[in-house]
Amino acid sequence: MNSRMFGKSAAILGLVMALGFGCESWTVEDGGGSAATSEEAASTSSGGSSTSSSSSGSTSSGGTASSATSEISGSIKWLHTDVSSWPQTASLSASVGGGVINMPYSKSKVWPAVDGLNANPWVIVNLDGQWYAATFEYFRFGQTSKPAGVLDGSKGDHIQVSPLNKWRPRSGERFGLMVSGLARASGRNVRERSNIVMVTWP
Repeated sequence: MNSRMFGKSAAILGLVMALGFGCESWTVEDGGGSAATSEEAASTSSGGSSTSSSSSGSTSSGGTASSATSEISGSIKWLHTDVSSWPQTASLSASVGGGVINMPYSKSKVWPAVDGLNANPWVIVNLDGQWYAATFEYFRFGQTSKPAGVLDGSKGDHIQVSPLNKWRPRSGERFGLMVSGLARASGRNVRERSNIVMVTWP
């Protein structure tokens, strides 16, 4: 009888764990490569953009970049496609320096290309207490960097969606970078994305 009861308890516990894990979303990697997960609020459309809750996690101490999003609190308004529900399958590290935005990510030569393009780099910016996310360029297959001018305005407006089309990073400003499959227009290759990495503009 005891063994039968134990078997039933184990089965119930397994079901509860499976249901619980199935409800988790918006996973981000911390500095040690482990996963931190928070519950994502339902996305809502607003004025052509969509809003989702941000995720929290630990940040690296020192340096100019961290690979978690504890600095992002509250909701994020997605000015292009809302990719918050896309699974995080790519690992991104990022830095800005020497006139270059470096965004090496693990799927640069894995995600299939459409007309030579396979990803969009994203910027996540805080304006007046509200976080906004927008793509600012395309990556070719295998490409992982862009000139700093695509964000600082010296090469024109590359975001092209209000209000970030007027935003220019200031020295010392912290913001997030991310990569996803094609999401800037209607064409898609994969519905996948990377973690968000916080960087400091030089």
